[in-house]
Amino acid sequence: MWRIARMGIFCIGSAIALLTVPNADAKKAADPAPAPIPIQILTGKRVFVSNGESNAMTDIPNLTYNEFYAHMKSWGKYELAPAPADVDLVFEIRLVTFTGKREFLGGYGNPEVVQLHLLILDPKTRIVLWAFAENVEGAIMEGTARKNFDQAMVSLVDDVKKLATPPSGTSDAAAPK
Repeated sequence: MWRIARMGIFCIGSAIALLTVPNADAKKAADPAPAPIPIQILTGKRVFVSNGESNAMTDIPNLTYNEFYAHMKSWGKYELAPAPADVDLVFEIRLVTFTGKREFLGGYGNPEVVQLHLLILDPKTRIVLWAFAENVEGAIMEGTARKNFDQAMVSLVDDVKKLATPPSGTSDAAAPK
C-alpha cells in the first residue's frame, strides 16, 4: 500500500516539475520577412470597382458598393474608371453573411457573421492579388447596425490604404507589418 502511495506521489511530483520548468529548447520563432506587395497595387493608377454578389440583406440597394465607391473616390489615390477596360486593378466589393450551427451563449443556435469582402484582382488574368475581410458587428437596432456597417467599411478602406501606401523610406515593395 505504501509502495503505491509513494509511486503516486513521485508521479505527481514529476508531472508538476515537468510542467513548471520552461522548456530550454523552446525558442520563439522569428517572424518571416515581409513578402512583396504585388507591384500593380502600388503603381496602379486606374481602378474599376466591381459590385460583387452579396448575400447579406440590407434595406438600401447597393449600399456596400456605393459606400466603398464613395470612400475610394474621396481618397483620390486611384482614378475610378466607369468600365473595366484598360484599368490596372479591379476592386470587387461584397457583403456576405455566414450562418453556422455552433455552441452559442450556452446553447445551440445559428449565429450570423456578416463580413465585408474585398478582392483586388488583376484585370487581365483575374488572379486575386490581395483579399480583405472585415467583420460587421451585429446589432438589434437599425441605427446601430448602420453605424457598425460604416465602421467596418472605414476599417476596410484603411486596410487598403495601408497596403497601397508603403511606409516611406523603404526601397522595395514589402508588405506592411
